[in-house]
Amino acid sequence: MDGKSAEKATLFAIALNIFLFIIKLAAGLLSGSLAVLSDALNSFLDIFSYIIAYASVRLSSQGPDKDHPFGHRRAEPLSAILVAMFAGILAFEIFKAALENIFLGEVAISITELTFGVLIVCIAVKIGMSLFLGKEAKKHNSTSMEALSMDSRNDVFSTSIALGGIAGAFLGFPLLDDLAAILISIFIFRSAYLMAKKNIDYLMGACPDSEDIAKIWNAAESVKGIKRVGGVRAHYVGDRIHAELSIVLSKNLKASKTHQIGEKVQKAVESIERVERAFVHIDYE
Repeated sequence: MDGKSAEKATLFAIALNIFLFIIKLAAGLLSGSLAVLSDALNSFLDIFSYIIAYASVRLSSQGPDKDHPFGHRRAEPLSAILVAMFAGILAFEIFKAALENIFLGEVAISITELTFGVLIVCIAVKIGMSLFLGKEAKKHNSTSMEALSMDSRNDVFSTSIALGGIAGAFLGFPLLDDLAAILISIFIFRSAYLMAKKNIDYLMGACPDSEDIAKIWNAAESVKGIKRVGGVRAHYVGDRIHAELSIVLSKNLKASKTHQIGEKVQKAVESIERVERAFVHIDYE
């Protein structure tokens, strides 16, 4: 992973989110729209999220050391879980504020062309960010950047909801602004739940999905000289896979040849993008 390039991409995303937060906050305060303010708070959370991601990208790019023999890959899923926790808290606060507006009295709202313009600009920027971060995530194989790309894509949807809310308020239906804020809070909470679930699996050493197991199995079987693959076990170490394989060889092979085949199987499996380590156990017919 090119750590410096990933760090620059994340810093660029942080700068853009600071810009979006400022213009959304200004538009929300000037208009009194809870939907726009909720979206601004969502952007503030993005800033916090991206800073954590930046720190985790730097940490996870460090190689193994004495205290961390398998590297620092758990830093990225840990950062994603922290982001998910704060997102859940934010979603609850937005939901509560919207209900208070609905049941305790509506807040005066003043929607202008500027309010619409700000949200349209934000949607355009977030579409670009999602595409850019998605490309960088694949390039660097980074779960943090993948999460940020997904978050940017989700922000397009949440800002579109806010845009619909202020459109309703502009047309004389201020209740739609509060309903839009409630939808945004539910959307944020759902994204937080999915992010937490995925990254908890990484930290708990869950088994990869069947597609990854099949790739490992096929990579081992492609090596000439083995009779069959006896079994494959794999688990996550951070966001990378460690695999344990049992291969069956002919008992007539020399020790040097079996060792050579075992190394080839290891290299074949470790050539898979998400596999960091492969441990090969040799059995004989």
